[in-house]
Amino acid sequence: MNKPTTAAPVSLPHGKSAEPVQSRPSQAAIVKGRIEKLSNEFVIGWASVSAGDHHTHVCAMAGGEIIGYGIANITRPDLDKARQEGKMDAYAFIIIFDRLVLSESLKAINVFVVGQATMLIKADQVKIDRSPPLRLFLMGSPRSGTSQLGSTLTKALGLPWLGEGHGAPLFANAADALSGDINDRNGLARFMAQQHFRQIAVAAAKKAYFYLHGSASFVDKTPGIKMISAAPFLNECFPRSRFVFQRRNPVSNVLSRMAKFGGSFESHCRDWASAMDEWLKVRPLLPHYVEIQQEEMLEAPERVAKSLAEYINIPESADRICQSLKTESMERTGAGVGQTDRLKAGWTSEQVTVFEKICGRAMRAYDYK
Repeated sequence: MNKPTTAAPVSLPHGKSAEPVQSRPSQAAIVKGRIEKLSNEFVIGWASVSAGDHHTHVCAMAGGEIIGYGIANITRPDLDKARQEGKMDAYAFIIIFDRLVLSESLKAINVFVVGQATMLIKADQVKIDRSPPLRLFLMGSPRSGTSQLGSTLTKALGLPWLGEGHGAPLFANAADALSGDINDRNGLARFMAQQHFRQIAVAAAKKAYFYLHGSASFVDKTPGIKMISAAPFLNECFPRSRFVFQRRNPVSNVLSRMAKFGGSFESHCRDWASAMDEWLKVRPLLPHYVEIQQEEMLEAPERVAKSLAEYINIPESADRICQSLKTESMERTGAGVGQTDRLKAGWTSEQVTVFEKICGRAMRAYDYK
């Protein structure tokens, strides 16, 4: 395949637009498309496809070198509407770069449909992503204040947040399944390891997170053991990310769980203890992290805000985070707030015994009295 060449830029009158044209004779249909978002790590846009096709291959170039490939095959409401109205067949794409691109070089990035010599033109108002990126992964046992903290950081820092995605554990499990084993007697397992099949899941996770958030910066707040277990994989996918673990006293946590979800008292005790135990295993595998106590968000928001602002290396954001902590309403069940004494929680003696048996070890590890 001939290497695509960058067409010379064309100056257009203000307010006018032009469709890209072929720079050489061809029977192929003229490709329409736009570059819409540029980041240090990816580019997002759309490209038309030939009649009857549902995808086309695209590549990104910078300084005469290809820095990434992608496929325009993502459906989108506006493009779906154009297709239904018979105006145009087009699909969205995201191209993940194989290296970081400096901010001052972003405008020099061009995108081509493979086999076409003319680059896709940039939208009139191309969105440039924030730099450096800020990625926050919030995790902890359910009913530990992760929702309030997620909402607080989203508003105070202007980060996109899709709510509880629960996608990270799926990608992490896929990565483990594809990793293979270089020392396995099975030839297929060795081949998977030799060919780095694990990177298939890594690439898929990056594509999903970047495209759905429309940014290399975002908040992912997902409570539960599976998300905690996935933290090392997320660090593998997204270097320079920040990990925030939300803690809550087990007495108030279990009381809140029972009020919110009902169900088995013993199961809620086990879930809290398992989440806390899993974090003890995971945190040594991370380059850094910060732990936030849910009770302190209410009692000492200034201290929590300062700790978070320093951890994300944006100290000037402390006041905004603090103000949001004070004004952002916490999802309350009316149960568990301020309750830290298992003997005063209204539990039966049997429940206290179960609680101590299941949660005792984790309580001691985190210095809960």
